[in-house]
Amino acid sequence: MIRSLLDTPGSYAALAAAVHRDDLRATAFQATRSLIEQTIDAGQPWPTEAARWLSLADAGWATSAAFCNQIAWYARTRHNSATTYLTGTSHLLHPGTDRTYARALVHLQLVALRYDFRCRSIQKILDQAPEAQRNQWDPYTRALHAFALLGQSHLAGLPTAQRSLEEAGDNLQVCHALLHGLWLGTDLPDQAEHILRLAARPVFDRGDPVMLLRTAGALRALGRRQEALTAIDEAMEALDPNAPEFHADLVRERALITGLPRHAGTGPAR
Repeated sequence: MIRSLLDTPGSYAALAAAVHRDDLRATAFQATRSLIEQTIDAGQPWPTEAARWLSLADAGWATSAAFCNQIAWYARTRHNSATTYLTGTSHLLHPGTDRTYARALVHLQLVALRYDFRCRSIQKILDQAPEAQRNQWDPYTRALHAFALLGQSHLAGLPTAQRSLEEAGDNLQVCHALLHGLWLGTDLPDQAEHILRLAARPVFDRGDPVMLLRTAGALRALGRRQEALTAIDEAMEALDPNAPEFHADLVRERALITGLPRHAGTGPAR
């Protein structure tokens, strides 16, 4: 319905006005996302369009993070990734006067790389930023930096993650990025415990299948077989039926869990 409404005369002007009204802002962003999805479906360049709408709405970093996550994932499923178009670093190093627009491009580029597990690429991009600029990063950009470090098992990822949490509070996108990095890393000190503490934060819906997958993996690493099975089975029940790629991740995790000794309880796996 939203897509058809966008074809009516004057709809774009009305949408541009609606993003500034508190009572219409959520619906306006939904319509904006639908508009960008049309461009994605057509196989056309879309990141600058997304960034323009976020700039027009004067979106804060948290709104940008949520919007960019949703649209970057959609684009990936349609084989039209943001990384096809965002290959440089000028939007990071030279943001210009429209910081909202530049931040949106950074979010889109880095989250698309995160979805492809390209930790080294994220670190390479962010390492180019001077120290003074790093201190001004928004919490989500910092969380994506922490993801890249954690995913490569760099110890520096732990204090970076903590700083992003302190700056962001219980922001869902920040917590998911950090949980993803902790899950991807190997041999980090107290890695499973870090995952369980983060997954226990109230920002997560207790039925969130992504959070439950990360939780199940941490419980498996601790040898807590039955708890891990419960978490992975809950994730399978909660999963959207139109997420076949993620379903495969759940099946793989369940196979690893069932491979644990049946007597595994609270101690570390042997």
